[in-house]
Amino acid sequence: MTKQKNFGGKKNSPAITVIIAMYNTEEYIGECLESLLAQTFQDFEVIVADDASTDKSVEVVSEFVPRFEGRLKLIRLKKNSGGCGMPRNEAMKIATGKYIAFIDSDDLYKENALEYFYNVAEETGAEVVHAERQISFNETESKEHAFFDDGVTAPTFETDDIGERTEKFIEKKFAWNVLNKLFRRDFLVKHKMIFPAMTVWEDFVFLFIALIRAKKYLRVPGVFYCYRVRAASLSHKPINAVDRTKDIFTAFKAIDEAMSKIDFFDKYPEYRYKFFDWYIQNRLPAICKGFYDFDRLTNFEIDGYCRKNLFSVNPKENTSTVSYFFTKAIENKIIVEQKNSEIKKLTERLEELKKISNEIKNFRY
Repeated sequence: MTKQKNFGGKKNSPAITVIIAMYNTEEYIGECLESLLAQTFQDFEVIVADDASTDKSVEVVSEFVPRFEGRLKLIRLKKNSGGCGMPRNEAMKIATGKYIAFIDSDDLYKENALEYFYNVAEETGAEVVHAERQISFNETESKEHAFFDDGVTAPTFETDDIGERTEKFIEKKFAWNVLNKLFRRDFLVKHKMIFPAMTVWEDFVFLFIALIRAKKYLRVPGVFYCYRVRAASLSHKPINAVDRTKDIFTAFKAIDEAMSKIDFFDKYPEYRYKFFDWYIQNRLPAICKGFYDFDRLTNFEIDGYCRKNLFSVNPKENTSTVSYFFTKAIENKIIVEQKNSEIKKLTERLEELKKISNEIKNFRY
């Protein structure tokens, strides 16, 4: 077992703060906390941020408080935020650990997870420690898998090239969540990193910003996280198209703002555009499907919503979004004109061939 020490810049502060956003998981939060008590590394505090649960989740957590001997804090939001971001933000405000880790209230850590993450971070000076592999399980089966087979067999730093990192993110060569990772708290504080107010995908934003901000981003091999697959979890909850669209553009704004503070994206704007082009193209099918299939909105209603909520509110903040859509509209118009021109030429050629065919028929007779 690793020798226990106190870090984080304050007297008696723990090495790690483990943050758990919780909402109505009375059946699972106990197992989650048990996995923390079973850790081979115990120099950590736990902050459970309850998002106004309506079941007995809070009571379950309260029963665990004595077992953590002062290392378990429970904070409660007065109103449900609808996502994990806001509870995590509240927990980060009072976190004292040198490092911060996130775990969902229905998931588990393998017993050596915190020990490994802490040791490798200390040895390398990493600002972010990133593991790809995890175990996904439900009531009937369990399997190990990776979001992306990075081929890492030993702790390996990501390239310093922000452009290459951006392209790898677009190519889905990073697990787009904050679980199964460790973040230096002073790194998060320095860059004022918080989760945006979103229903889903807040992890996507947080991780990408960490990726383009961190000077020392470390990939590690191994399996440390156990993800519970269940239909009732927030990530599997159906979301109406209007809320989904708000989330998509909240993420757009947050990432655009982060990029605007990094010289690289001013010097090489093509990477900025490439990211947003990919992002919008990737999300548009979800928006369209939601508007038509989920909300059953008409074209007129969709147009009215976009004009009112996207392009007429805080125009200064929406400059990049409007600029993107204007550019894509022009691009699509050019493409359509080119296709129409090609169709016209093909139609004319087809008419010529028909004429030749008729002449051949007449000649035979």
